[in-house]
Amino acid sequence: MSKIVILSAQLAAPHILGDLLAKVAAQDQILAEWIKGLDTFPIIEECVQNALARLGKIEGIKQCQDILDYYGKAYGGKLAGALKTDALPNGLGVKINEKGAIEFVADEYQSEWKSEIKRLQKLFTDAFQAEATTAILQILGYEVEVESTTTEKGELIFNLEGVKQ
Repeated sequence: MSKIVILSAQLAAPHILGDLLAKVAAQDQILAEWIKGLDTFPIIEECVQNALARLGKIEGIKQCQDILDYYGKAYGGKLAGALKTDALPNGLGVKINEKGAIEFVADEYQSEWKSEIKRLQKLFTDAFQAEATTAILQILGYEVEVESTTTEKGELIFNLEGVKQ
């Protein structure tokens, strides 16, 4: 039976930004107090949108807003966005739950979709981590540039460069 399901919560919320912020806060007590009051949910939302947009610019990946099950029925839940490829025409959805954790949503009905779902999850996770790191560095007053490159093995990697203002 075909069914769209939440695959996993790969990026749990306070840990996404919390771990990075904790390392930064260890360097500065005043900054540590300010960070404790920081609402990370809007930052997570922005990083998700930026990661989806970044991946949508890669040849063969299309950024969209909805996903379908095997029979063409649209997912009824709220998604932050989705990614589709020729190998996964029904898409991989990305949602942010009420706790701020990121969850992936897809229909794994066809066995050949599973490997593409895993590939897109990894690409999204890497892109999101680059965006989250960028956001934190910008909060700390850095000007940051993110570049994506493809290795000889065909893997996509993200390089960040930050300069203190």
